[in-house]
Amino acid sequence: RSSSTTPSGCGGLAVSHILGSIIIGLAVFLGLVPAFLSLWNPLLFVDADSVPLRTAYNTLLYVASSIPAAASQLYKEHVFLQHKQPVDSSKLNLLLSIFQSLFCLVLAPLVYMLQGMGTVTTTTASGGQSSSWLDLYPSSEMKQNFEDGLACFFGTLDSEKQESAYPEEAECAGSLPIAIAHVTSILLVGSAVDKIVHAGATKILYRGMSGGIILAVIAMYIYDLHDDDFNFGPLVDSLHFCCTVLLILGAEVYHRSSLPDATFETTYPEMENLYDDD
Repeated sequence: RSSSTTPSGCGGLAVSHILGSIIIGLAVFLGLVPAFLSLWNPLLFVDADSVPLRTAYNTLLYVASSIPAAASQLYKEHVFLQHKQPVDSSKLNLLLSIFQSLFCLVLAPLVYMLQGMGTVTTTTASGGQSSSWLDLYPSSEMKQNFEDGLACFFGTLDSEKQESAYPEEAECAGSLPIAIAHVTSILLVGSAVDKIVHAGATKILYRGMSGGIILAVIAMYIYDLHDDDFNFGPLVDSLHFCCTVLLILGAEVYHRSSLPDATFETTYPEMENLYDDD
């Protein structure tokens, strides 16, 4: 009887990858419990949040946005594997960023409506009032909004406009340093990842990713505890603490094993022997 080796995971992933993903998924589900409770009973957290329904919907929509993002990533990898040709990572990232920017411009009015950051009211034939995000197209104020955004970015937007020009009060302090720090961090991380991958030290890369996730989760939990505007009480704080522990545990378990190296090399046909004598 021939013996066969059973793979330790599924779909090329190790058991630690699958287990870590399950733990992270459980943490995300537990983190959504307050949102589901707010939808079930909007008055449950009304003392801590004046707009519990809006907060709940925004939370669920934010998490749901990861679904098309994941589908896009999977399809991109499928295309790479199918065509198998060298890819310039810089040009690819630039092209993806352009498409993402155009996509955001199209969906911005819808997102503003869902977040309560922008409303539009029209008068119906019967004299009543109705609102629809479709009425925001085309955006006649896009030029002015863009100019105000640049002024806010560079800290020159008038204080009166910051307070009353838009449905949500603008907070422009420190926008430029934060953006510069964000872009610089992305460039430094990209450079570090490139050097680590070329050096063949992928284990260090995965440990660094795990450490970065842990640091981010802890920082966000500390921020959540010190946000006086949204104090949901010890029950929800304890739930968030459990989510934090699960996220850290899931990230640690997931990165215990290295992912298989992705190679997108061009497959060239073999050249015939031109000097073969018949």
